[in-house]
Amino acid sequence: PTSTSTIQVYDTTSQPDINDDLLALGNMNIAGDDHKADVGFAHHEAHVTTLSNSLPPVVFIHGWKASVLADKKTGAVEFDYTLSVVSGLAKDPALELPLEWDTGGHQVKDNLIATEPCHSATCLCGVVKLGDIYGPVLDHLRKTRDLHVFAYDWRRCLDETAANFEKYLVEVKETTGGSPQVVAHSMGCLITLSVLNRRPDIFHSILFGAGAMSPNASIIKDFSLLGEMNTIVRNTTMFNPRVNLSNPSAFYFTAYPGERELYGKPSCVLFRDEEGNSLELELHDVETWKKYKIGVYHPNSGFAVVDDKTEAWFKSLLEKIHKFRLGLVPKNSGRKAKDFPPVAVLRGDHTDTEFGYVVRPDGVDLKEGITYLRGDGRITLQDAVPPKDIPVCKIITNERGHTEVLNDLENVDTLLKVLISEKK
Repeated sequence: PTSTSTIQVYDTTSQPDINDDLLALGNMNIAGDDHKADVGFAHHEAHVTTLSNSLPPVVFIHGWKASVLADKKTGAVEFDYTLSVVSGLAKDPALELPLEWDTGGHQVKDNLIATEPCHSATCLCGVVKLGDIYGPVLDHLRKTRDLHVFAYDWRRCLDETAANFEKYLVEVKETTGGSPQVVAHSMGCLITLSVLNRRPDIFHSILFGAGAMSPNASIIKDFSLLGEMNTIVRNTTMFNPRVNLSNPSAFYFTAYPGERELYGKPSCVLFRDEEGNSLELELHDVETWKKYKIGVYHPNSGFAVVDDKTEAWFKSLLEKIHKFRLGLVPKNSGRKAKDFPPVAVLRGDHTDTEFGYVVRPDGVDLKEGITYLRGDGRITLQDAVPPKDIPVCKIITNERGHTEVLNDLENVDTLLKVLISEKK
């Protein structure tokens, strides 16, 4: 998107694992964009207006499937929400990652890197805007605050992304002289929660928007069914269980038994039998996925056969996810309520939102008998709130859908002001 902001290259010396990707892209212009590419993972917005030195810097972190992905060598955009892509008229972007780990325990990379959060859905090479994504909130924060944007590859493992985000927050604090207010959306909230449990000292405060933080079951549909939740407008093929398996970030939403109780959620039954009795499924064990025919083992996943290599990789992924999720709850991290900075929540009461499923003799039923709770269409109201041992100073509920919750600019400003007053 066109912007009057200048974008500075992120200092890559603190992130040796991504240096090659960043330096390869350099200052190359991204197609359809008249400013420098946000090379790598983050950039700083320098404003035309003079900002008050009394306000802390703001760091924005986006959600799942919500950053532009570009070729690190050519700068060509591979993934963004353009009319030709969402209508299914263009060739689908190549989003599959290798089902392999490198020597450092990270998933092997492809040629794509994140350049910036998705601003708008567009056509005619970005000239015509079809709809908003993060445009309103980003444009507003660019004009009113010292904005720093962390753009990450939403396909990759979240333990890797959280480590990079922690490094970036430390750098913002050191370069600006103040701890940042973090404005997070959806998956960005889960990443932020992970860092918060390790390093609460590097935050001024946090605004969680439509936070996908709580243990979840509805994401299983994305991993199991062609179409359905994988449909983007009219494009039914860009995302599917095969692509989603190789893009493991969303698997980090899945729960282990008893996790919702640790979070203090009022509704804890994600699965039940046909008589209505609650069931605990260990979603961090590959045998659960096989037994209950979910994910790539579902008959409608598009996988005819799951080979041994794929299954071994999936098993190792679930082990990483379990370790990551254990660190999200203060009871496990050893943090006390007094350790945390001020936290606020903005969430959406937009529609009935899928929550739980019936387990039948032939597996989990993802079509009939679904339990719904109020939410934004993706995240339920109760699940947009962090674990019970993290104090929340204020919650505002609007009526917006998941992607639009943070474009409620009046309430974003209200909550940022509340957080500043709480910090004092």
